[in-house]
Amino acid sequence: MKQLTSPPKSAMAMLEWFDRTLNNPQAPLKSIEVLISEPQASTYTDANGLVAEIAAATWNNFEASVQAWFERANADSSNVAIFYFCGHGIGDGINTYLLMEDTGSKKDLLMSALHLSAFRIAMGACKAQKQVYLIDACRTVDLATVFTPHMPAQSGLEPGNVFEVFEGSNPVLYSARQGEQAFGEPENVSDFTKALLEGLTRCAVFRPNGKHWAVSPQELQKAIAALMDDFSGKPQCPADGIVGTGFQIHVLSGPPEVVVHVSLDNEKANASAEISYTTKERRGTRMDKAHPWRTFIPCGQCFVEAQFAPSSKFSAVTLETTLYPPFQNILLEVQ
Repeated sequence: MKQLTSPPKSAMAMLEWFDRTLNNPQAPLKSIEVLISEPQASTYTDANGLVAEIAAATWNNFEASVQAWFERANADSSNVAIFYFCGHGIGDGINTYLLMEDTGSKKDLLMSALHLSAFRIAMGACKAQKQVYLIDACRTVDLATVFTPHMPAQSGLEPGNVFEVFEGSNPVLYSARQGEQAFGEPENVSDFTKALLEGLTRCAVFRPNGKHWAVSPQELQKAIAALMDDFSGKPQCPADGIVGTGFQIHVLSGPPEVVVHVSLDNEKANASAEISYTTKERRGTRMDKAHPWRTFIPCGQCFVEAQFAPSSKFSAVTLETTLYPPFQNILLEVQ
């Protein structure tokens, strides 16, 4: 496995969001445990101007950090525990292992890797009834895990009780399905984390009690799936443990937007079409010939249209609709 350059950028982007943007009045206090492996140790200046050096994501550092994180989350049942990982991952067709910096340094390959299922079961003992796991890693099957079926199930915590049912909510959102790879451009934030941040800040919302706009795991999964959609028909952002109507992770400071995919029902008309939308707040026009066209539009009433040159044989019916987050698919009828 080669050294990845996207995960440090992705982790730092998530750290900045948690520190500077995360807002949840139901759980107003926040604390962050962060580990990032880079060639040179990195530092972070938080929103209060405090500078701290970030330790590497070795197994020993992870074990100490996750136990401290568990203890703080365990202090109150109303706490919201959010776990994010970006880096190398492998699977055996059933389980997912998240690799630390020193994975492979011991005799047993996965002695320095996190067994995700064991970790989630161990977190069942935590009093925090609202938990979410955001996993940005490959889940390709590795022969070492297949040929060594009794690999240790490392969690960094006291082993969980599989006979106890966790009474809260603890969904996992993945960047890849079991057996698949996850992607990101070198030296840039990964595809999944880009979509995750867009969802958290713009569109992955519901209205608890009909008042404010709040992000929930359920809406986040839909938003990420829409933002990562490559239009091949392959499902995006698999999730495990999505139950109930959702809980509040973050409250937006203003009205949300909607991820919208606009397409024509006759693809032959696409090359000559100028597609646009109009809302009370603004108007937007497709600047390229992407089909479908993915864009963000303010929620509420919206008109979507396609215009053609007078010499064109095509025309399209303007669509009037009401957009509600996180996602809407729009198909314009071409005549």
